[in-house]
Amino acid sequence: MARVAFCQDVMVEYMGFMCMAAVLKEAGHEVEVFVDEGSSSAKFLAELEAFKPDVVAFSILSPSMPWAVRVAQAIKGRTGALTVFGNVHIIVAPEASIAQDGVDIVCLGEGEHALRELCDALDEGADYTEIPGFWYKLPDGSIKRQPMREEMVDMDALPFIDRTIYNKYYFFRNSKYVRILTGRGCPFRCSYCSNPVLTDHYGGGKRYFRKRSPQSAVDEIKEVIARQPKPVTWVFFVDEVFWVKNDWLREFLPLYKEQVGIPFTANFRFGPIQEEDIKLLADAGAGMMAIAVESGSEEQRKGLMNKPVTDEHILEVTGWLRKYGVAYASSAFFGLPGDTVEDHLERLEFYRKVKPFYLWTTFFQPYPGLTLTEDETIQRYLPAPEEHREFQATLHHDMYLDLPDRARLINMKKVYYYMMIFPWLEKPLAWLTKYNLPPVFNLLFITHFMYYAIRVEKVSIPQFLVHLKIFGLNPILRKRQPLQGMGRPFIPNP
Repeated sequence: MARVAFCQDVMVEYMGFMCMAAVLKEAGHEVEVFVDEGSSSAKFLAELEAFKPDVVAFSILSPSMPWAVRVAQAIKGRTGALTVFGNVHIIVAPEASIAQDGVDIVCLGEGEHALRELCDALDEGADYTEIPGFWYKLPDGSIKRQPMREEMVDMDALPFIDRTIYNKYYFFRNSKYVRILTGRGCPFRCSYCSNPVLTDHYGGGKRYFRKRSPQSAVDEIKEVIARQPKPVTWVFFVDEVFWVKNDWLREFLPLYKEQVGIPFTANFRFGPIQEEDIKLLADAGAGMMAIAVESGSEEQRKGLMNKPVTDEHILEVTGWLRKYGVAYASSAFFGLPGDTVEDHLERLEFYRKVKPFYLWTTFFQPYPGLTLTEDETIQRYLPAPEEHREFQATLHHDMYLDLPDRARLINMKKVYYYMMIFPWLEKPLAWLTKYNLPPVFNLLFITHFMYYAIRVEKVSIPQFLVHLKIFGLNPILRKRQPLQGMGRPFIPNP
């Protein structure tokens, strides 16, 4: 029996970890998850060491890579465990990743079956370096590169996710919601997103896009809910888009309504959606949909962002959602080349027509592998090489690119929701953005983020306090309380 430790530095259930934990436990291996909450590295490492892992695994998005490397180096020195790195950052930068001290193995595909075979081999004392889907760092420092696995994961054949691995943490066992993944992949090729990278890596959409069959998906939801220590009042579907084909949606929703019947949130899929489908969503319990508008400019959305969705379609869909009583939140990017303060002020009018109950704002970050990262307009505004700048985990407090009006745009991003929802605040807040007042803008941001956490995330009071610390207070206190892998301090340009 191999002992596997999953490690993360973000306070959210990782779907990949829960999928792999179910497969590993089914094969008889022991699994625990360890969350570094950023308050005590010594305590985190001590708990990890006490578990005596054979394998320590990391699911890597770009902001977490520096943190994960530090943890891997430390835990190898204490336990000698194998360290395995996977997920999208590894797929786009495998050579640089496996070259890092402390990284033994990188996974270039889906990890469920590859990691199970690795643990089986460790149990048997066999040569695990023949397992496909991994690259291995050998004792002499050379790299053994195995090919991709031929078969993709059959989602219906997977055991249901094991969310119980998170219940050791007070934050998770007191949750009133569960996160569910019914499928993998997204048909869009937005330039700011990693989904096109994954689609191409896995051989195209026909191979990569998969869903659990509707009844299997409902069965998984029922089992996860039944195993929760607290009553579940909300379901979050975390699929990149909730449905790829309308036929799946039309079969799934009646089953969900009949057998689950709990309000849910999901990511909306623009395209050939019909008004009757919106009615089905409402009847099945869609309490909130996430509408990824991303920009109030159709030209920017369809051009630089490669998101082929018209203003007309957005307004049509949101009109249907309002008609059938489905709440929805929307989104706006800040920190893209060409954006000015005046541009964002002009776009407010479109967002007011969209009428989201909440407007989520985020800074673009040029992660490795993204189409937009390679765009010449992005390259022009990257920080100078000598200025070390880690990616942020929160996406809220600082802008990566060195754009004109950078300081004002950083301020405006934090109050843009107020400017949209309260038109009478637009001019005074726009005037205030001219001044270097970080405490004021951070406080205003924290205030409406509280509303978001309660209304959208459906957090309990204990969870809310953790969110407040991570997303609100930690970035403000970062100069005095450095956090691992959480980006750089909020320092507007003079």
